[in-house]
Amino acid sequence: FSNQVRFSLAAGGPGEEILPWAQAAGRLVIAYSPLAQGLLSGAYDARNVPGDVRRGNPLFLPENIERARDLLDGLRDVAQAHGATPAQVALAWLVRRPNVVAIPGARTVAQLEANAAAAELMLSDEDDRQLSEASERFRPVGGKAAVRRQRLRTLTGRGR
Repeated sequence: FSNQVRFSLAAGGPGEEILPWAQAAGRLVIAYSPLAQGLLSGAYDARNVPGDVRRGNPLFLPENIERARDLLDGLRDVAQAHGATPAQVALAWLVRRPNVVAIPGARTVAQLEANAAAAELMLSDEDDRQLSEASERFRPVGGKAAVRRQRLRTLTGRGR
């Protein structure tokens, strides 16, 4: 048996809460959206958000991208220290947890190879602590109503 939950540095809650149970029961936690639909790749900022279905994800509201800055800066710092990408560090942090398997998406062969290479990345306890603390400080806001308001602002030219 396993349990699939949204679990990443940007969405720790349910994943973190289920880990003790999974470990005690010998169950896997399958982390979907481990890169928070690309937010943790470091490729997006308030001026550059995905134009696809992710535009409807509250994580990509400008306020949340700004709130994620500390977390993304931490990912970049650890990535630079290890000669890795922020996405690889985010995946390595996740699979460092017992009984966790990540299922990241990949749109290209290069992304697939980079995701696979994350399994070889050995984060230090200090790296893990810094990233975990940054994750705990990240408090996204909004929901579907906030996304609708942002879309309306964008359509009317008042959201930029």
